[in-house]
Amino acid sequence: MSLSAGTRCGPYEIVGPIGAGGMGEVYRAHDTRLGRDVAIKALPASVSADAERLHRFEQEARAIAALNHPNILAVYDFGSHDGAPFLVTELLDGVTLAERLEAGAMPVRKAVDVAVQIAQGVAAAHDRGIVHRDLKPANIFLTRDGHVKILDFGLAKLIEPDADGSGTVAPTRTGHVTEPGMVLGTIGYMSPEQVRGQAADARSDIFAMGAMLYEMLSGRRAFMRDSSADTMAAILKEDPPDLAGDAHAIPPAADRIVRHCLEKQPEDRFQSARDLAFALAALSGPTTSTTTMAVVPSKHPAWLAMTAAVVGTAIVAVGATLAFRPRATSERADYAIAVDGEVSHVALSEDGQWLALVSPGETGEPMLYVRRIGAPDARPLPGTDGASYPFWSPDDREIAFFAGSKLKKITVAGGAPQSLVTIRGVARGGAWGRNGVILYAPDAGAELWRVNADGSANSAVTQLEGTEATHRWPCFLPDGDHFLMFAGDFAEGGENRTNAIYISSLSKKEKVLLARARSSVGYSDGRVYYVNADGALVAARLDLASEKLVGEPAVVVSRVAFSPSTYYATFAVSSESTLVYSAVSTANQSQLTWFDETGRELGRVGPVGVLDNPALSPDGQRVAYDSNDFKAKNVDVWIWDLARSSSSRFTFDPMEETTPVWSRDGATIAYREVTPLVRLKSASGIGTNRALAKPGRASDDMLPTSWSPDGKEILCVYQSSNGGHLDLAPTDGGAIRPFLVASGSQTNGQISPDGKWVAYASNETGDWEIYATTFPTAAGKWQISHGGGTEPRWRGDGAALFYLAPGNELTTVSVSTAGSFSTGAPRPLFAIRARAPISSTDIFTYDVARDGKRFLVNQYLKPDQAPPLGLVLNAASPPVK
Repeated sequence: MSLSAGTRCGPYEIVGPIGAGGMGEVYRAHDTRLGRDVAIKALPASVSADAERLHRFEQEARAIAALNHPNILAVYDFGSHDGAPFLVTELLDGVTLAERLEAGAMPVRKAVDVAVQIAQGVAAAHDRGIVHRDLKPANIFLTRDGHVKILDFGLAKLIEPDADGSGTVAPTRTGHVTEPGMVLGTIGYMSPEQVRGQAADARSDIFAMGAMLYEMLSGRRAFMRDSSADTMAAILKEDPPDLAGDAHAIPPAADRIVRHCLEKQPEDRFQSARDLAFALAALSGPTTSTTTMAVVPSKHPAWLAMTAAVVGTAIVAVGATLAFRPRATSERADYAIAVDGEVSHVALSEDGQWLALVSPGETGEPMLYVRRIGAPDARPLPGTDGASYPFWSPDDREIAFFAGSKLKKITVAGGAPQSLVTIRGVARGGAWGRNGVILYAPDAGAELWRVNADGSANSAVTQLEGTEATHRWPCFLPDGDHFLMFAGDFAEGGENRTNAIYISSLSKKEKVLLARARSSVGYSDGRVYYVNADGALVAARLDLASEKLVGEPAVVVSRVAFSPSTYYATFAVSSESTLVYSAVSTANQSQLTWFDETGRELGRVGPVGVLDNPALSPDGQRVAYDSNDFKAKNVDVWIWDLARSSSSRFTFDPMEETTPVWSRDGATIAYREVTPLVRLKSASGIGTNRALAKPGRASDDMLPTSWSPDGKEILCVYQSSNGGHLDLAPTDGGAIRPFLVASGSQTNGQISPDGKWVAYASNETGDWEIYATTFPTAAGKWQISHGGGTEPRWRGDGAALFYLAPGNELTTVSVSTAGSFSTGAPRPLFAIRARAPISSTDIFTYDVARDGKRFLVNQYLKPDQAPPLGLVLNAASPPVK
């Protein structure tokens, strides 16, 4: 039936043709009653010749219309014109999936998002007993606003095969039920049972969905061969090539889901489209700045279907979710949590029902998010920018965290965070006891402190002993008095009392060694959890009366993400033995990137990795930086030759080396080592290094930041439990002398090009600001920033300073030293996407070319797909074999 413009089909006036195919002709029309544009599908005249089939079609059209699902084309009406039937549907704007696939494979995130929407629509139809039987890319429509619509639901029951039987359009045939020997479907997307002419059910649609997802991910059809007969034989007997081996990296989990759909026997596939939607939700990522979550169990640990953790600026629910309830039995159950973006820190509420996590937003700034396990969405907690190491209150109503040199708390319901106490260094974890006491580590090289939950009574609890350099990662036991912690001296090996998990208490304060380990620690149901030397998460029974671990530690998870810089293992366990963990280190990846004054990217430099502290050589030809190798559990200094585009490793010691700084003549590099803290080495890499004087205590740290013009002294940040201050280390090995010791902490010291001034950052007012003082003796103080600032850098001529304002806004200010020190008004340039710091040694995220017109930024790179977290119920039970 052909319709010309102006033709009236009842109340619908034809505007013009849209397209045509084996399913009939489609027209744009105007609904004169409701004043809206619609689509009219005029079906082939042969349909009207069979009254019974036409009646069944009308019944099915009404059933589909009753679905009212956002992923199924909405059917508004059914009628006939000149004896030929037609459907009235919503009018769509976009392309079919078949048209989109002409351009090749889709990005993984987009392909999975499309597949999730298809599965949800199909599941809704299956719930009503309606099976599509002819799912294929031509029957999937992608709207311009990102929605997916399934077309021609149920129409397969009406259309006869093409005369040549090729099946290239939509050859289908069925009676009231599918009859043996009748081919139903489209070649290439038919299930094996359809190829054999056997009964097709909901699992046949799942096979077709698997074939479509394969094509979306790979850009090629799963079973396309030279002829229809060969294609049908492939469907019956062959498996398509592995997706995980494609050049454009496809997650193995996606490949496993596709193969589970494409099993030859229906009983081996997903048994419902809803199950498939659950599994796909684990791989679903954002199409904008949002993400989604869903919890799905799986009996196959290799392709765990999962919870999608949301870490965007706005969060919406996409995909089905399963209400989470603790299991009544003691059987272990493994799940997974798919995430959009790296998760650096996790915390579980006492009852195991809430997850708090830290993940970077679009700018790279870490933020705190919370969600109820199994809920359809998650949400960010405003005001938690820069958050790290969250931990829950005993009643699960509040979360404490560290940000902006403060220990803060915030209610799960939201609201403004409340600052409890100012800390001088870089915190290393906390715990909230049932008696209202909070334990926390205020710095990387400090003992543990305590403060009441209202911010009162702040005081030290533990005391560093002997060679100990740190107490960190406290974990309260249920009595609110005993606690676990890690104590270490940062040295590899050695038979000493440090580098171990200890138990202590608020009441008696002595600590007792439990296990040799370099790890954060957790406790649940009488067991102590920590990471062993092989990187496995283990649990051992604690006898509290004797303060000893009983029996051999049992492996709970074979691999847990671990930071060699901080000894933090990414796991959390609740009192109900619910465990959340990351199996892969998810420290934010970054790459050194050039920008001009307007924020326009000029080019990228060197490798992608966990990089920090970029430092340009005086001639601008090379850049030194430190790189964190999580696999080798080591950090080293590297040099990238900008002219040759090549890298060379600069330090080789198994100790951690960071924060490189060039001498003014470019001949020598100073860098920080764990012991003896500051070393000098020829920038050529040839020859041995030599050590400068050590600071007083083993727990203290020293980071070089700037050379004096004469090369005789290096300005350093001296980090201790009292915060940071600026010291001068003579390059001849003489005694270290204080340069600037003031209230609060000081860092980022930078000597001016003429050697007469020092710019630095200090939090003496409670917030970080940029100041200047004289050099070589600190006399006087001038405040440069107002409203916050860190990381000052001088322009090559000394006539301007750059620093980072809140929000990582790169800011410049003119400087005049004629007569006295003065500055102009700060001028914002552009916001940088800096990688969030991991260690207390991560003190610089950018450097400036001498002319001040180009900036080398350690730019955060958001991953295309982040590795999932693991979720285990009844983690103390052995894994199910």
